[in-house]
Amino acid sequence: MKFLINLFFLLGITLGYSQELPPVINFDPNQYNAGNQNWMISQGTNKNLYVANGTGLLEYNGEQWNLYPVPNNTIIRSVKAVGEKIFTGAYMEAGYWVKNEFGTLNYTSLNSKFPKPLHDGEQFWHIENLGEMVIFQSFEGLYLYDPVSDNVSRIDTKGEQPITNLFKVNDQIYFQRADLGLFTIKNGTPQLLISGEVLEGTELMQLFWSENKLQLIGRAGGFYNWDGNDLIPSQQNLTVKIQGVSIYSAIDLLDDTMVIGTVENGIYHIDKNGEILSHFNQTNGLLNNTVLSLFLDNEKNIWAGLDNGLSIINLNSPFGLFQDKNGKIGSVYTSYVYNDYLYLGTNQGLYCKRINEEEFKLIPETNGQVWSLQIVDSTLFCGHNNGTYAVNENIASLVSDRSGTWTVKKLKGFSNVFIQGHYNGISFIKKNENGFEDIPMLKNFPHSSKFIVPEDDGSIWIGNEHKGVFRISISEDLRDITDSKNYRFEGTSGITSSIFKFNDRLYYATTKDIFQYMPTSDEFSKDNRLAEVLKKVNRISGNIVNEGSDKIWGFSDNSVFYVSLSPLNSKYNYKAIYLPNDLRNVTKGHENITRFNQDTYLLGTANGYLTFNESAISAELYEVQIDRIIKSTLNNNSELVSLKGGDAFHYKSNNINIDYSIPEFKKFNFPLYSYRLIGLSPTWSVWSKSARINFNNLPHGHYEFQVRGKIGDTVTEIAIYNFVIARPWYLSYVALAVYVLLFLFIIYLVNSAYNKHHQKINEENKKALKMQNLEAEQKIVKLQNEQLEKEMASKNKELAVSTMSLIKKNEFLNSIKDQLKESDSSKVRSVIKTIDKDISEADNWNYFKEAFNNADKDFFKKMKFFHPDLTSNDLKLCAYLRLNLSSKEIAPLLNISVKSVEIKRYRLRKKMDLPRETNLVEYILAI
Repeated sequence: MKFLINLFFLLGITLGYSQELPPVINFDPNQYNAGNQNWMISQGTNKNLYVANGTGLLEYNGEQWNLYPVPNNTIIRSVKAVGEKIFTGAYMEAGYWVKNEFGTLNYTSLNSKFPKPLHDGEQFWHIENLGEMVIFQSFEGLYLYDPVSDNVSRIDTKGEQPITNLFKVNDQIYFQRADLGLFTIKNGTPQLLISGEVLEGTELMQLFWSENKLQLIGRAGGFYNWDGNDLIPSQQNLTVKIQGVSIYSAIDLLDDTMVIGTVENGIYHIDKNGEILSHFNQTNGLLNNTVLSLFLDNEKNIWAGLDNGLSIINLNSPFGLFQDKNGKIGSVYTSYVYNDYLYLGTNQGLYCKRINEEEFKLIPETNGQVWSLQIVDSTLFCGHNNGTYAVNENIASLVSDRSGTWTVKKLKGFSNVFIQGHYNGISFIKKNENGFEDIPMLKNFPHSSKFIVPEDDGSIWIGNEHKGVFRISISEDLRDITDSKNYRFEGTSGITSSIFKFNDRLYYATTKDIFQYMPTSDEFSKDNRLAEVLKKVNRISGNIVNEGSDKIWGFSDNSVFYVSLSPLNSKYNYKAIYLPNDLRNVTKGHENITRFNQDTYLLGTANGYLTFNESAISAELYEVQIDRIIKSTLNNNSELVSLKGGDAFHYKSNNINIDYSIPEFKKFNFPLYSYRLIGLSPTWSVWSKSARINFNNLPHGHYEFQVRGKIGDTVTEIAIYNFVIARPWYLSYVALAVYVLLFLFIIYLVNSAYNKHHQKINEENKKALKMQNLEAEQKIVKLQNEQLEKEMASKNKELAVSTMSLIKKNEFLNSIKDQLKESDSSKVRSVIKTIDKDISEADNWNYFKEAFNNADKDFFKKMKFFHPDLTSNDLKLCAYLRLNLSSKEIAPLLNISVKSVEIKRYRLRKKMDLPRETNLVEYILAI
């Protein structure tokens, strides 16, 4: 019977708290790469989390896990961060860790500081601190470490039974001995507070101070108050609810609530009255039901060290999750809160539950896809694949069986008439005394009508993903279209598009554009205030939700956002709520959001829904930190680098890996990082999830690495690290000086060689020029000789002409003289004398001699040089012979007979001493 009662309560808890729960993050051993069990958790001043794990000390910075085994490679049972030191207790080992300049932890053992050697098999299960003083607890005793004296002393705990636990409450240390009871320590001496007889064997798991009373929690689930004299049971209702559950850990929160970790059924969050606010176990979020430790971090997240893994509960998160892990409900496409019921329209049907009830139930006969839920004239309509339902509490009545109803709207200008948008057109239903009357489909309009906006003048706007927007007017009998116009949007994809009204303006939205209808021009325009507000938002869908308030909601890649009217002016206000798309995971075009209450909204997801309190979401301050820097060479010889900065790395160690992080532990806060390396590029990188960057083969020089983080729209301050890549030896200043000298020497050699070469070329050029000049001179001489020859030939011709003229003249005179010789007249004789005188006139010879010298310069000198004995008459004969004149031609010139000329020639040969075989004329011509 007792077993059945316990089973009933356990099942009641499991079903009773399947409501929206705070987000939970889980880490299994494969993720942190260490042992399964996690015994104690603490947080350092750098906000990193430290976990006492079965294989060592785990450190988590929000991005990476690091494992540090203790020297004897045993299980670490306890951990406590005190200032810059991380104290740990393990099997036969106690000590502390301190971060070194490289960002890793170095361990210092305190074993040698203990007053006596540790007991064989002694383990340290708990660590607490009062200021800088640190208390280690093992079953065998309590040890106090004083960091000033760097010494460990033992506290006399009296008795032989094990010390079962250590507590710190209001800066007061308590401990329990199994045989003697609960003690407190004052002035270094234990004082009994509650005797073992009063506790009656109750093993205490946690102590709290509340309402001036010490509250105690026992392992078996008992809750007690100690008023100084009596141990009074409290929270009987909670004790009954968790009857049979073994409590292993607990922490109290600042809001007077408590978190309890159990051995077999996970975690309970309870209020001060013992009411269960939420329950986390293996069926609704946790990795494991056995909770070995609980810890509240600086941001009020609950860390649970499990028997198999770690979990983080974002207890103060403005988000709540309802996860349908078993696929009982399906993907939520629409939701509505009405008359104390919460309705969910999913791909499997319409589900509902009362706000304070536990489970969703399928409303009968609504199996199938639900597309919309909306209140129209106090009636909750459900747009369904089967048609249209009117919903009243947990009953749905089919009022139109036309397949595929997207939406239902009130038709303005008609009494009690509702317009329905279907897969293949439009129809109407009319409400009367007997219920709803289904009116036949509207003729000549076979288009899918997912979005409908009725106007006051009776016209109807209809959005279609393929054909844009229609505006139609209908007849009084609701059967025909009286007027129609189709607004097309060329070059724009209408997939996931929507039409909606906001601030009395009609809009058509696609994924990339937002168009506003302009009544004056009867067209849609991209130029509008709403488009201006959203132009930088990376929307993933054209679906804009107007959930009935003064806000419209949209969906981007990393957030949901809303635009609202400014209360003080005509501007639009924009606000984004950071919520990555992969957490929403809803089919594009079917994004949905519904107001749950005044500030809380419900967002449908692929496996349930999430809620968020919009007013509780506020910008937080985050800090990015550089965790580790590794330098390496091309052959992967890596080495940790000091985080202080300013180091100069060897030129071969020019591959730099940098790890950074933001210690942030909320499920919906995904850090993004951007960096730049000044000295390489001044441009910031695009935002990325990666928390590591590699720079390979950096050239020498000074660098400043800068990294910043972003969560949502909040950007952190910049973290900076400076370093230098040293110059290679071949680029050192000495080497550069050598290079300069070598370069100058090479220039000198080159210049010398060039000068020699240039000199050689100049000499060759001079020789060539001289040869050219000689050739030119030869050409000139040749030309001059040719010219002289021409002139000589011309003069010779002139000389020959004048000589022939003289010869003819003399011949003529001789003939006259011969004729005159026949007369003996004295006058004739006088004439003959005159003729002889003219023939032998010296002037004739001088004239001839001058002409001859002009034609044959220095001939007479040469003749005199070779033959000094020649007379003037001999030279005269030589001149005539050089003119190649015959004896007959010479005779008149000399006024002698031909025979006399021959005699003269003979004598001339004698004087010249010419051989017989030498021709006189040829000899003279050759001179």
